[in-house]
Amino acid sequence: MVFALTSFTNEGSLRRFTFELAGSGPPRTTVVVVADMALVRKYEISFQELPLLCLRLLESRTGDADGTAVFSEKEMIEYANRRKAAKDLAEQKRRQHPNPRANREEHRNATGAGEDWR
Repeated sequence: MVFALTSFTNEGSLRRFTFELAGSGPPRTTVVVVADMALVRKYEISFQELPLLCLRLLESRTGDADGTAVFSEKEMIEYANRRKAAKDLAEQKRRQHPNPRANREEHRNATGAGEDWR
């Protein structure tokens, strides 16, 4: 199934994303994904990421595409944990493989090499 975001609205602390099933023809098949913005902030999910996360939620659903889905706190926690794990792994790799260019700059600055041309 391929969904296209058609609109979003704010209702109190909820944001409702309306998606349309692409190519479904008349009558259009629409699905609304609801996200609690207080929870979005709590788990430090970027507002820019939210539509894509809602789309992924829809794409992962099995069965009927009609109705309303909720981007639940459980799913937000899972996403926040995956994001943190990826960030930690990137940091670990960075520490294991320092930037060789940075090392050359440190060496140059420490030895004074390259100062004549400046």
